[in-house]
Amino acid sequence: MIDHQAPYAPAPVGAMPRIRSMADADMTAVLTIERASFSSPWTRKMFLAELHDNAFSRFFVAELAGEGIVGYAGGWIILDELQVLSLAVRPECRRRGIARGLLARLFRAGMGPMVKAGLEVRRSNGAAIAMYEGFGFRLAGVRPRYYREPTEDALIMQWIAEEGRTGGWRGFPESPERTKEVPNGQ
Repeated sequence: MIDHQAPYAPAPVGAMPRIRSMADADMTAVLTIERASFSSPWTRKMFLAELHDNAFSRFFVAELAGEGIVGYAGGWIILDELQVLSLAVRPECRRRGIARGLLARLFRAGMGPMVKAGLEVRRSNGAAIAMYEGFGFRLAGVRPRYYREPTEDALIMQWIAEEGRTGGWRGFPESPERTKEVPNGQ
């Protein structure tokens, strides 16, 4: 039997983020976070194409009371597989569990349980690598010189539901009490 529960992520310290579907009106905040987080940021047009033109895309934002949008995550969900495309949190809001909550939400965005997930991450991004490993992602390969500005290898990381695993994944936020979530993306 395969344990299809997604990996565990501890609840954020302090205020719980409200996680909801990304909307066009979120673009200014999302682009600010994107530019602060990546040396080759996505454009407004790229985000809008994912939101409106790709049936496989799922994008979410995290909001904190009094702070507005503090992070976002997006990926493609094809049947029972997730490909994480982008995940970022405002620099001053990092290390509060927000990225974990967003990643956990992506795992729950499909029609059923995920059996496989993948992503690429800069080799030098130790904090992100540690978070992904905490979810059960493992190194699956390397894409040499994948990133530009600066040129750097991408680590290919993969999560696969394990056969015979019991008890679920460590700390996955299963209930709305741990991560405030708006039903149906409202």
